[in-house]
Amino acid sequence: MQRARWRTSWAAHRGTGQGSFGRMIAAWTSQEVLLLLREPVAVFFSLAFPLVIYLFIGSPYANEQLDNGVRFIDFMFPTLVGTVAANLLLMGMPVYFAELRSRGVDRRYKVLPLPGVVFAIAILVAMLCLVALASAVIITVVGIAHGLRPEAVSLGYLALNLTLVAWLCCFGYLLGSLPFGARTTQAISAAVFFVLFFGSGAAAPLEGLPEWIQVLTQFNPLRHWFEWLTSAYTGAPLAHGTVWKSLVVLPVGAVLALIGLWNQKKGAS
Repeated sequence: MQRARWRTSWAAHRGTGQGSFGRMIAAWTSQEVLLLLREPVAVFFSLAFPLVIYLFIGSPYANEQLDNGVRFIDFMFPTLVGTVAANLLLMGMPVYFAELRSRGVDRRYKVLPLPGVVFAIAILVAMLCLVALASAVIITVVGIAHGLRPEAVSLGYLALNLTLVAWLCCFGYLLGSLPFGARTTQAISAAVFFVLFFGSGAAAPLEGLPEWIQVLTQFNPLRHWFEWLTSAYTGAPLAHGTVWKSLVVLPVGAVLALIGLWNQKKGAS
């Protein structure tokens, strides 16, 4: 019903000749945000997942002092925030895309006509709103319970977080554009997320793993991004090659986003 009202409003808006690309994005983004917030179970688990990690892994050793006065929670905080983004953008967004596609929503948008890039941006921005909400919960909990370091508001640290989010958006958008049903997409995106997550060292140290698995984790971009974020937040030294191994995925992410747009256009045609 709400989508029908938006279609009527959009058609009337176009008839006045006052439409613009920015207004299109604003209208469809506000719609997608409202639709996401109407899924309380999905929103709850999106917020609960990083809190569970914090409660069972972070809080028991939170104030344990490590090197140079850095606490355990200081090493864990950047990965908690990064995990929020990875969880929503590599799992939540692809499944949401697949559900819309299974209901033929993308085809109905095509009839308007609605540019595919507007449809993509609207869902991305809606998901980013949920990422911001979940991140705010983690930041608030850790900040109240243990306090945050001044680096939490430094431009360099914030820029690294935004760059990671941009790459996750590209990867998640590709996963959501694959021509599979919602259940298959959920299985694929869950496998991708958990392999990257557990292979990043965010859940448990990697040093105890077999050597061949440790070698494979060197190809995990999430590991290198989490290490870079932790270094920027705590001042810990970076391992050799962390920066270029993190940055090399950015052009790859741009290619993945273009493939995702092509898949969406092909699927809606």
